[in-house]
Parts: sequence; structure tokens; C-alpha cells
Amino acid sequence: MNKNDFETSLIRQARVADEMIGIVKAKVEAQLDTVLPAKEIFDAQKIFITGCGDSWLAGVAAKPAFEALTKVETNVMRAVDFSRHLNSKNLGYSPNTPLVIAISYSGEATRAVECAQRAAKYGANTLAITANPQSRLAKACRHMINVGLPEGGEYFPGGTTYIASMLSLMLLALRIGRAKTTISAEEYKDMKAAITDWSHEFNKSLPAMEDQCFDIAQRWKDLRCMDFIGDYAEYATAYFGSAKVIETWGGYTTYDDSEDWCHINYFLMNPETIGRVVTTNKTTPSFGRVKETINAIKSLGSPCMIVSDADASEFPEGMDVVTTVSPRYFWLNPLLQHIPFDMVAGYIAAMKDGKAFREGDPRFDVPELNQRLKEGTRIEIV
Repeated sequence: MNKNDFETSLIRQARVADEMIGIVKAKVEAQLDTVLPAKEIFDAQKIFITGCGDSWLAGVAAKPAFEALTKVETNVMRAVDFSRHLNSKNLGYSPNTPLVIAISYSGEATRAVECAQRAAKYGANTLAITANPQSRLAKACRHMINVGLPEGGEYFPGGTTYIASMLSLMLLALRIGRAKTTISAEEYKDMKAAITDWSHEFNKSLPAMEDQCFDIAQRWKDLRCMDFIGDYAEYATAYFGSAKVIETWGGYTTYDDSEDWCHINYFLMNPETIGRVVTTNKTTPSFGRVKETINAIKSLGSPCMIVSDADASEFPEGMDVVTTVSPRYFWLNPLLQHIPFDMVAGYIAAMKDGKAFREGDPRFDVPELNQRLKEGTRIEIV
């Protein structure tokens, strides 16, 4: 097979990730000094991050950055849980507390808008992360960060938009940390530079990574299932990879953390027909447990792809280890570590002639219904 014959949106998005990080970083940095007043930063005794789908995952991925940089308790919740089930006593119990960060690239995800409106009703501070300053979400929040992706780009399935949301959150965590002096001026400067440096280094590794991922895609395209595993921030990377299987070619997929996997997915029938994808890093607190999980995968005979900044020698022979460049700061890893499987998913979709989101299949191609399902249609403030 000729790799150049199998082009899809996710692969092209991976190739421009470094460029897009530069664009988003410049746009968001220009807003940071004014987007959230210093008093409101100090007022915030707790932070909630919420959204739907990839937006929620961006919060899961960025949670370690908030914990490391701001020293403020940070909770990441699915939008439906925040908007319908979170006890209101958690909202507005002190001026500008909590700070609620609602994420939606379009700004029109109804459940995210509902979160912002509910937070405001009970006195919490609100900040939107979106690409649409005129959207319902932007208007529902007191503050807004415009992620700044160029118009007319190729952004779906959402590889680049996911990066934009994560990067905006990480930069916001840096701004809060610097304002609270939980990081020094020198650290602040170096951490911002580290984002650019790591993005450039990662980009240099893409050609070889792309060849490796194309090889994996050829061997994995006929597997009956793909099973993703990741802990803490890497859970977001695993979940995101699982979502790309469904979005690009509609394959069957599962996802879990390493501990639950050992109790549940370990027992799936016919393990030799299941591709296991594990994301873990040297700094992952559960790295030892993840390695035990990988040894269990080896004993089952499942094909296994590992994405890690650890050396391949850390893992059993016969695994497809995609070794990524280590960033200077561990919390940066989720920003780009989804890219290897983005490329595998993109190549398999092309090999299967899959259409993103089942385009062209009349059972799925009902625009009005699809829009309602994606954005939600009812706002209910409780």
C-alpha cells in the first residue's frame, strides 16, 4: 500500500498541529491579561471545568496543569452532571467562587450554555472557551477566551479543535498560577516557551511517526474491536482515541483506566482480535500498574500499541511502541499524545472508505436531527 493514497482529515490535522498551536497560543496569550481580573482570580476558591464530548475531555487532560500551577481545587465534570445534578450549594457560596469554565468550540452546545446559566444563577463566576464570540455560550458567561483558529480550516473530526481547547486551558492555568504567585516569573516564561519548544520537537518526529502509524493501520484495519486504556490525564487521550474510531469509520471500541481494565476488559473473548491502545508516561503516578496491565495484554496475545514518552525498553517485546518526545513539564503530554492514534484512525478510515460521522448513509444523514442530537435542544436551569 502507498501511504499517500490514504489521506483523511485527521491525518492532515496532525500535520498542521504545530502551526495551529502557534496561532492559538498567540491569540489566547493576547487575551490573558484582561480576560480575568486579578481580584476574581484570588476570589476563586474552587474551579469547575465542564463541557460535552471532546470539550469535557480537554478539561480532564488539563486538570493536572491546573492542580500543578494554580494550587486551586479543580473539578472536571460532564456538562449534564454539572447542569442537572451538581448540588447548588457548590455554586456561589462566596464572591466569584467557584470559577466555572465552560467549553464549546461552536459555543452553541446547549448543555454547556445551561451550565453557564445555572452557574450564574447561583452567583458563580463564569468563563467561556469558544471559537464564536457571538455564540450563546459566550453571551451566557461573564468572561470569554476566543481560541482563535483561522476560518475555513479543516477541523473535523475534532483533532485541531481539541488541541485548541486544551491549550487555552493550559494557558489559563499559567495565567492564574502567575497571578497567585504559585509559579515564579521565570517559571511562567519558561513554561510558555516549553509549549512552543515541545510542539516544534514533536513536529520533527511526525514523518517517522506517520510511517509507523500507517504500518499499524494496515495490520489493525480488520480487527473486530479496539480497546483503549489510560489513567488520569491519559484517560482523556484514551477516550479521545476511542471516539475517533467511531467518528471516522464507525468501528467498535471500548475505553477504561488501567485498574478497571484488569477487573473487566481483561476478560473479553477472543483477545487476539482486539487491538489494545495504551497511553502512559514516565510521570504517570500509576505507571507501574499500567506496566502490569500491559504485561497482562501480552499474555493474552492481543495486538498492542503503546503511546509513551518512556523508552520502548520499559515494555514487553512485540509491542508497537510509539515513543513521543518528553516535554519539559509533564502536564503538556496530553496536548499532542493523541496524534499517533489520530493518524492510525485516519488511515484505517481511508482503507475502509469510511465516511466521518456516517456521511451519506441515510440512516444517519438527517441534518436537523443530527444538529439537535449534537447541540441539545432544551435548556433547563435547576
